[in-house]
Amino acid sequence: MKIYHTETQEDFDALMVELEKEGFLWASGKKPTYSLFKWNEFGKDTCIHLDNKFITRSDLAFVNQSYLSFAIEKYKANDTVNNPSHYNTGGIETLDYIKAKVPDYTSVAMSNIIKYVSRFPHKNGLEDLKKAQFYLNDLITFMEDDK
Repeated sequence: MKIYHTETQEDFDALMVELEKEGFLWASGKKPTYSLFKWNEFGKDTCIHLDNKFITRSDLAFVNQSYLSFAIEKYKANDTVNNPSHYNTGGIETLDYIKAKVPDYTSVAMSNIIKYVSRFPHKNGLEDLKKAQFYLNDLITFMEDDK
C-alpha cells in the first residue's frame, strides 16, 4: 500500500490525473478524475490510499492512527524535488529509465547526492539539500530492493 497526502485541491487533482494514467480506479470502480470534488471533505488533511490499483481516502489523523507502519508521501502537483514534471515528458520517468539502462545506478545516485550537497550553499539552498535527500532515500530503497 502507498499513501499520499494532498494539501491542496491542485495537488489532489494532479494526483488523480496521474493515477488515472496508471490505471487506478476508486474502490467504487469509477475513474480517479470522476471524483475531483472529494478533496473538499478532508481538505488539507486529505490522504489517498493506493492498494492493488484501487484508491480509497481518509484524513491525516486516521492515517496517523491506523497505518503506523506506512510512510506518508506528500504529493505536490509541481514538486521540483520529488516529482519534477520535466522528467516525465517522454512517457517514462527519467530515473526509472536510468535504473533500467545504466548498469551501476549506485554510482549515478551517489554522484547526484554529492552534486546537490556540494552546490546547495551556492545555488538553490534548501531545495538542493532536499534533492540530495531524495537521491539518498532512493538509493537506500534501491539497495534494500536489490537484496
